[in-house]
Amino acid sequence: MSENASNNAYISVSNISKTFERKGERVKALDDVSFTVDKGNIVCIVGASGCGKSTLLRAIAGLDPVHEGTVTIDGKEVTRPQKTRGVVFQEHRLFPWMTVEKNIGFALGGRSGDEKRDIIKRNIELVGLSGFERSYPKQLSGGMAQRAGIARALANDPDVLLLDEPFGALDTFTKIAMQNELKRIQNQSGTTMIMVTHDIDEAVYLSDKVIVLSSRPGKIKRTVSVDLPVPRNRNSYEFLQIRKLIYDEFFTDETGARIEYEI
Repeated sequence: MSENASNNAYISVSNISKTFERKGERVKALDDVSFTVDKGNIVCIVGASGCGKSTLLRAIAGLDPVHEGTVTIDGKEVTRPQKTRGVVFQEHRLFPWMTVEKNIGFALGGRSGDEKRDIIKRNIELVGLSGFERSYPKQLSGGMAQRAGIARALANDPDVLLLDEPFGALDTFTKIAMQNELKRIQNQSGTTMIMVTHDIDEAVYLSDKVIVLSSRPGKIKRTVSVDLPVPRNRNSYEFLQIRKLIYDEFFTDETGARIEYEI
């Protein structure tokens, strides 16, 4: 089932399909995916490995313009990467020979002087890395390095932040801390975010809406609105009901029949 894209939505993904050539065969990764994102919301995309989640995020980022369908942000079609869209990957991808402040400054290109210093300082404070400005990536924990990566992605004050499993490699406690940090940053900055994740609890905790993709080729099986109070209680009945609703989508086939295996 696909959500109909609205022309009034801030982000509109309309009928996105993507086919790869692999060893002489055509492999369809995405099949007619459509959904919308309201300004200032967080939307998480979940699905099994290989279902096209990252491919979809790359299309929204403009990193892979070769696809069927269209993506528009604030009414403008996405055809290439732009500074108005920040991207955070699972690996922080910081330059190991640069300090935290220089990594963030690199994203600012030709800006210089007091303006550049102010932007770097503001974003370091935003992600809670004050005191680590002159640290190198190897001197940071995994969570701190990801904070620096998020700060770099936010340096140009993007309208949209796209996150591809940014906390997937972190331990459970660091992941929970980073989820709280991301929610705080989003509340403070108001940045619209789309995040790919394998973690259903993470999706329910962070999202205004969760999009569930089927196995390859990725289609939208279900769109789940998450209308829960903030801060969210992961053990509340309402949270667990939404979690179960999403889990159940992974264990039903295209006809709605139950797939007979357990988590």
